Amino acid sequence: MVHYLIEFRFLGKAKYEIKKLVYEINRRFRLGYKRAIPHITLVGPFYTNDEKRLIGDFNRLCSKSPLMNFEIDGFSAFENSKVVFLDVNPSKELEEFRWNLSQILKPYCQLRPFDYEKDFAFHATIAMKLPEDKFSAIKDYINRKSKLNFKHVMVRATLLKGGFILREYDFLLRRPLVRRLAKDKRVYAQTLDLLKGHFENKFNPNEFIEERINVEYKSFTEKLKNVFRKPRTFVTSDLHLDHTNIIKYCKRPFLNTKDMNRTLVNNWNNTVSKKDKVYFLGDMSFGKESRSADYWLTKLNGDTFFIRGFSYKPTGERNQHDRISKTKNVFDSLIIEYKGRRFFLVHDPANIPSSWDDWAICGHHHNNKLDECPFIDKKNKRINISTELTKFRPVDMDDLMQKIEE
Repeated sequence: MVHYLIEFRFLGKAKYEIKKLVYEINRRFRLGYKRAIPHITLVGPFYTNDEKRLIGDFNRLCSKSPLMNFEIDGFSAFENSKVVFLDVNPSKELEEFRWNLSQILKPYCQLRPFDYEKDFAFHATIAMKLPEDKFSAIKDYINRKSKLNFKHVMVRATLLKGGFILREYDFLLRRPLVRRLAKDKRVYAQTLDLLKGHFENKFNPNEFIEERINVEYKSFTEKLKNVFRKPRTFVTSDLHLDHTNIIKYCKRPFLNTKDMNRTLVNNWNNTVSKKDKVYFLGDMSFGKESRSADYWLTKLNGDTFFIRGFSYKPTGERNQHDRISKTKNVFDSLIIEYKGRRFFLVHDPANIPSSWDDWAICGHHHNNKLDECPFIDKKNKRINISTELTKFRPVDMDDLMQKIEE
């Protein structure tokens, strides 16, 4: 019977240092291991006859879990089983995640007894199945070495079948990956770029828990309810469709340009109905090879009021971002009144008139100047509606009103 395993695999400096240590011990004590993949086992090995359910439960639990931390804190050993390992100090979130995994799999998977223990010994194995003499010698050897100490993030959880990747869940991309994508170096590079953005406070993957990056398709019943509800008003900005480099510049959690385009269009259409009104604040698409705003507007629901994306060069010359030929409902800026408040709508906040003392909604800066241009700036009465700050979907003006009045 094929066995399954759920684990975390190290990356970066921690992976290099652990791998180097394992190979060093293998050579010195002639253990004969062929290769080392530094990892922490979370559940297993275990067996099941319901692989489809296993994959579904694995993906669902991961999608509801935050980015989790842990620390490597020196060496230790299991005396009874003769295993030498790196001691792992998990965060409460990681402890809860592992426990929930065991409880979800328990009804239909044959787990090991220690998987059911609440007080689980998190560890990363250095050497195992050792005879008594080598076990004692390796313990003495590592205790004389400098301790390995790392603070780490569980970037991906890996579900293995027979030793091969069946699925991985990426906690930064917030999506499951089949084996091909899990091993794709370009996807992995995007994950590492998001990790860098997380530490630079430009990307917070925990914002997408449960509500996820992709807005779920509405059921038939929900669509029927939309027919009878009152039209709503939405605002959004800076989709940058077709713009490949924006994924890197703004730490967007997408696999590639096609994935970004599909997600942004689907999110818009699964949020906005055909009878709703949308104020779009510029930069629909971007780049020499990009398709025009006219093209993308035919793909999007709602009655769209289009604020052109433009800014001024240091020479004073106007820098036009959007290619749109429509004359109706296209503006450089716009003043609207919504439920007793007035709003000045413009792409670049630099173009807000100095005399304007009510709220202004703009975009342009994406998530690259969060200190100056946060989502909601109550002091200066400004709202940055760039799509990176709104979970890559249009925002209901009623929700916006509630946030600024809180």
